[in-house]
Amino acid sequence: MSTTTRKFKTVITDTGAKKLAQAAAPDGKPVRLTHMAVGDGGGTLPTPDSKQTRLVHEVWRHTVNRVILDATHQNRIIAELVIPPETGGFWIREIGVFDEHGDLIAVGNTAESYKPAVAEGSGRAQTFRTILTVSSTATVVLTVDNTMVMATVDYVDDKLKEHEQSRRHPDASLTAKGFVQLSSATNSVSETQAATPKAVKAAYDLANAKYTAQDATTAQKGIVQLSSATNSTSETLAATSKAVKAVMDETNKKAPLNSPALTGTPTTPTARQGTNNTQIASTAFVMAAIAALVDSSPDALNTLNELAAALGNDPNFATTMTNALAGKQPKDATLTALAGLTTAAGKFPYFTGNDVASLATLTKVGRDILAKSTVAAVIEYLGLRELGTSGEKIPLLSTANTWTNRQTFSGGLSGELSGNAATATKLKTARKIAGVGFDGSSDISISAKNVNAFALRQTGNTVNGDTSVGWNWDSGAYNAMIGGASALILHFNINAGSCPAVQFRVNYKNGGISYRSARDGYGFELGWSDFYTTTRKPSAGDVGAYTRTECNSRFITGIRLGGLSSVQTWNGPGWSDRSGYVVTGSVNGNRDELIDTTQARPIQYCINGTWYNAGSI
Repeated sequence: MSTTTRKFKTVITDTGAKKLAQAAAPDGKPVRLTHMAVGDGGGTLPTPDSKQTRLVHEVWRHTVNRVILDATHQNRIIAELVIPPETGGFWIREIGVFDEHGDLIAVGNTAESYKPAVAEGSGRAQTFRTILTVSSTATVVLTVDNTMVMATVDYVDDKLKEHEQSRRHPDASLTAKGFVQLSSATNSVSETQAATPKAVKAAYDLANAKYTAQDATTAQKGIVQLSSATNSTSETLAATSKAVKAVMDETNKKAPLNSPALTGTPTTPTARQGTNNTQIASTAFVMAAIAALVDSSPDALNTLNELAAALGNDPNFATTMTNALAGKQPKDATLTALAGLTTAAGKFPYFTGNDVASLATLTKVGRDILAKSTVAAVIEYLGLRELGTSGEKIPLLSTANTWTNRQTFSGGLSGELSGNAATATKLKTARKIAGVGFDGSSDISISAKNVNAFALRQTGNTVNGDTSVGWNWDSGAYNAMIGGASALILHFNINAGSCPAVQFRVNYKNGGISYRSARDGYGFELGWSDFYTTTRKPSAGDVGAYTRTECNSRFITGIRLGGLSSVQTWNGPGWSDRSGYVVTGSVNGNRDELIDTTQARPIQYCINGTWYNAGSI
């Protein structure tokens, strides 16, 4: 009876068993194994445990090379990992298989081996396979990483064997390359077969023996001779472009049937008198019609000479008639309205609206006024007195209420009447108000400047730029345009002392306030200085302090121990001094008198987000 126990094995974790069970359900999704990892077991060979969720001490992880079925056992899944030559520098004692969510599905131990790095003088690829026994292989997605730069020998052999046994060879088509079948047929319409030389030769021989060139006729195709003649009746010749052009040139000389434009002296048949249709009239037809018209006139006017004599033999008869008609009043709506009135004695017309006329009765007073021959007679009849205008004589009424002789006034009249000042529009003696002249003839404007007061509203016009208000300008509140917005410039000018003027620039929405001051008569020699407020605090640069970024780039912001390194102590090289490392543990797996493994970590410090290994003196 053998007492040998299995030292190396792989177990499915509790998490893996649960996921495989869910995948076996009717609506379950297969588990996708995506990564494998190896570890050094913390320096000792670990025993796989189904309760594990991670390796004891993982040292390297990568995507799986492939996940395939075991060709000899249909209920086994093989997950394969390839560690490339450039990766190494660690011991391998444990291996784990992970799904796409990062969960540990299976964990196993393996014979201890050291994977050297190329820098250590040895570089080789190393392949690990983990075999999983499942109730149904459909619960696991089988994958192959085609991006892996290195394929295992088994993988290549399997793929070659699979390709040899497959029929996955595409056929050639008109749009894609592929395998094609040959054919020697000469009457096939296939577009998926290729002709053999035998078929090509048969078609070539047939073509050489069949066709003989013949002349073309109206009944068959063939060879034809060209001709440039334009009067030929041949049915065996073909017209050249020259012949066609000659015919077109002659055609272009003819008048079109639709609206022809005739030149020269064209002739046309003369229609009989009395014809009334769209036929063209000849000159003979027109002359006969005129003669018939003249003959139909009275005997005294039956010749053209008699007709001209009746019209006065005026050579410009048409112009004379046009001028005579131009002197007549044209008929319009106004004349029509007047013509519609029935006139009578003592009536005169007037208009009650647009082109609407009516009659009014003329009274005796109206008759008397119309009978007057002068304006003075009309004024006298009406009992009115004449009003004078500038430069004319007008009568004056005296204190005795009698009219004096007419007097002429020129240049106007000014002065007080009855001491009534309310009628005056201009002061006899002009005055000044706050230094502004006023004579009563017009309104005046008084500004804050006239009374030495500070303006309550905008002073002057809007200026461009916040330095446009000069130091010696009048005190006031100015509006200055700065880019797309404006600022308020408060300007105080006392025009005296070492500081004759000061300005304050105020931005909108608590956007800041600045000031500048003038010196003697030199004006503003320096630019604006800002006020610091609770909302506009000084920056680190304003007070000569480091910014947060500058502090982070100069000072240590964190200290930690780096990644774990271990070395076999028992029956191994031991641990030599390494700069910046501290020993953090020692492992005695079998609990004997010797330490198996020594563990150490580097001291690290962080500056500006980057971790550095500490050095040694």
